[in-house]
Amino acid sequence: MITAPFDVRRRQKFLYEDLYHKTRENQLAIIDVELENKRIADSMQGNASVHHFLHLEEFWIWMLDYTAGEPIEALAPRIAGIVDKFEEWNEVDQLYQQEAALDFSEDGPYEYEGAPQFSTLSDYEDTLQLLSISILLRDQRSVRRIIHVLRSHRGHDGLFEQLIGAYVEDSQDLDTCIISKPYDTLLQVFYEEDDNAALALLQKYLKQWYPAMKNHPRWYDEHLHINEEGYAAYYGYWAFEAGATVFILDLDDSQIDHLVYPKDLVDYARKLWEEGRYTSQDTEPLIRKGHVEGGLTCPQTGFWETPSKLHSRSHFEQGQIMPVFDDAAHGETIWYWSEEQ
Repeated sequence: MITAPFDVRRRQKFLYEDLYHKTRENQLAIIDVELENKRIADSMQGNASVHHFLHLEEFWIWMLDYTAGEPIEALAPRIAGIVDKFEEWNEVDQLYQQEAALDFSEDGPYEYEGAPQFSTLSDYEDTLQLLSISILLRDQRSVRRIIHVLRSHRGHDGLFEQLIGAYVEDSQDLDTCIISKPYDTLLQVFYEEDDNAALALLQKYLKQWYPAMKNHPRWYDEHLHINEEGYAAYYGYWAFEAGATVFILDLDDSQIDHLVYPKDLVDYARKLWEEGRYTSQDTEPLIRKGHVEGGLTCPQTGFWETPSKLHSRSHFEQGQIMPVFDDAAHGETIWYWSEEQ
């Protein structure tokens, strides 16, 4: 099979081949550094921060590969692994929140709150992107896992509620977003009964989207800031949530030609729908490879680690009972297959 030249297959004009390869290499180097930081983390807050970045760095590699023109069929199965990292970040963040609740008891007892802070632009956009990609890939299991992490966010944000409406039994109609600009414009698309008016709002949102991202701390305008080593924090500028909106509402996007609109991903979603196919189905249990609760038997010989305890990396034999720590109830100690064997 002959591969098309890079400048033909890339999905955005700002990415050229050498920049892609050097940026990808740098991303992998960053992950190696974060894995070492995880090994030596000496606080629950630091551990939560490391897990947050491990999730994001993996996600941004996926986005970079998408921007570079990698086939969607090859990219689709990788989202589940990124959702793994999203869940792991959340689980470690819960331990940090529990620790903080004990240290600052005057603020009240611990109550579950998903790790992403929707009032922070980067958390909100990063999370909407992951959710929207999962919707467009018809990765039902990943969508359900993301919603479970964000269960504390239900009833607070209109756009989030509209995106997950088909996946929950108690869908809620809210008329505002926690971050109003530009997201209220996209939310209005869901309430517009006239398709032409809805598409006009969508086009307005696409024009508003990139200027509104100026406070994203990682990637805004990074295609203009290429390091002297030849890499940049540019992974692609994509309003995936706009694509998910078009797919959910079955709007005609034939006249949409905007740099940040992921048209071929929407086309892929429609094709999956027409053929009755999924990347994964939500009938599958929320249990994944490389993940086992304390108190259950080890499924595979090797090194495992748990966010319930710092520096927990240990070797277990298949069939051995995975430990539950004294300060955690059965099922609250979650062990993960170590990436370093």
